[in-house]
Amino acid sequence: MSEHSTLRLTMSATLDPNEWEKLEQLMAEAKIFVPTEGPGVLIHEGHYDPETHNVLFLESYADEHALLKHAEVFGQIMNKYKVDWKIKRIDLLGNYSPEIFAMLKGMANGAEVNLYNHVFKNK
Repeated sequence: MSEHSTLRLTMSATLDPNEWEKLEQLMAEAKIFVPTEGPGVLIHEGHYDPETHNVLFLESYADEHALLKHAEVFGQIMNKYKVDWKIKRIDLLGNYSPEIFAMLKGMANGAEVNLYNHVFKNK
């Protein structure tokens, strides 16, 4: 797998405080299913601040195929729990195709979406 094909994504959202239990259930199920997706999902984790109700998701995929495969599986889990959150921002890092960029921008429901595809290497 080439370093240049690796895709990274961060998404920040604000969670309705009454939805915490649903988010915990969603992430517990994700913890079971994400490892079964194979080596294409490099990182998939969520961080939550209970005081601000902000959630930050960090994800990394080997390539667009792995991202699409994950989106299909994870979409089913999200549809099951329907957590009420407001996406605030999505940052995409890597060489996303215009089609995948458009798909993720559509998913953002009007939130800010940024694409960073120029890399400064330190080593």
